[in-house]
Amino acid sequence: MVGYGRGNAMRMIGLCAICAATLLIVPVARAADVTLKDAITCSDFKRNGDGSWYADSVSLTYGPNNSTQSNFFDQTITRKSAPDVFDALNEKCGAGK
Repeated sequence: MVGYGRGNAMRMIGLCAICAATLLIVPVARAADVTLKDAITCSDFKRNGDGSWYADSVSLTYGPNNSTQSNFFDQTITRKSAPDVFDALNEKCGAGK
């Protein structure tokens, strides 16, 4: 480190070490992993008499880093149309829950 002198060079090295240590301690912010079941709010869905589910206007965001989004607008959800959502609804919000 030409021109800074030995004392200033040592201070710079010390500051760099402190900065590097701080970066290692601070956790990296990332979206939480949310399961489909946890993303569902039962009051957003109505169960139909035939066992299907109805959603007026619902968006679900879930998966690793919230990477999956399912949108239901004026839609009936059946095992055939959305099997993963249908099963999660039955498990979380089914009859008697």
